[in-house]
Amino acid sequence: MSWSVSASGKITEVKAELDKQFSYPLAEPNGLADEGERETVRRIRDTITQCLETFDPEKTVKVAANGHMGFAKWDSKEGGYQEVHVTIEPGS
Repeated sequence: MSWSVSASGKITEVKAELDKQFSYPLAEPNGLADEGERETVRRIRDTITQCLETFDPEKTVKVAANGHMGFAKWDSKEGGYQEVHVTIEPGS
């Protein structure tokens, strides 16, 4: 299972776009099925929001985040893991 979001522009635009995009993996019942991965997405969403609150509202930024959940043994669902990447860069 995987998810991704990205947006660029002024802080208020980015926050609004990311709110919209984060709603897809968290949607009931068609979003991510694994509650652990859903919790990760919620925490990443909240962390990005918290980080963006530290910027001047007129600042432009680029934000990208993605994650993937898998299992070392897919058939038995053993060895679960998650990979998450978050980037927040100043815009040009």
